[in-house]
Amino acid sequence: MDKYIIAIGGGTLKDTTPIDKYIVSLSSKDKPRVLFVPIASGDNGDYIERFKEKYSKLNTDVDVLYLQNTTNDNYIRSKIFGCDIIYIGGGNTAKMMRIFKRTNVNHYLVDAYNRGIILTGLSAGAMAYFKCGYSDSNKMINPEANMTKVNCLDIIHYCFCPHYQEEDRAGFDDFVKEKGFDAIALDDNTALVFKNETIEKVVKSDNNARAFIFKDNTKERID
Repeated sequence: MDKYIIAIGGGTLKDTTPIDKYIVSLSSKDKPRVLFVPIASGDNGDYIERFKEKYSKLNTDVDVLYLQNTTNDNYIRSKIFGCDIIYIGGGNTAKMMRIFKRTNVNHYLVDAYNRGIILTGLSAGAMAYFKCGYSDSNKMINPEANMTKVNCLDIIHYCFCPHYQEEDRAGFDDFVKEKGFDAIALDDNTALVFKNETIEKVVKSDNNARAFIFKDNTKERID
């Protein structure tokens, strides 16, 4: 059984259509069940409606896992293990990971992956699957704050940087070198497909977007 994670570097839902179509195509189902997990944005209603509208047009059944105000284990498990694809939305990574741990979602996502459920996400939602991430979680609260390392699920054993084209990610190269991490950096509108924890391909919705891998003190463009 092959296992897939598709990490999306960023972008808006209206801009990532080729990536979203590819994600849906990985399922063997005629109409796969997609579970949207929007807790990094605080279960934002507008974001949820945009996601439902977008993925409903891709011939999927869309469900939502609300975590802002629940710790009901039966509810959480039934949602996670009752779908074919899990898509984690963007937002505040540190907050998301705290809630994942409080609700055991961190363990259930690993179980879902090992059961062959396709995992994907954008920005913070992509970062969730990596060993750690280069995050602007603190800057979302205080614009003067520094970028910070956030520990994540460690299914993929790299440090991850989304939105790599943005100015505040300019310090990522030095951060990786200082920490000695193997790492992945993706521009918006770029997705990296992992098959059984191995990089299989890059999928883009913008031909100018870039993907990089940092390994053994070298940086290589992989798109």
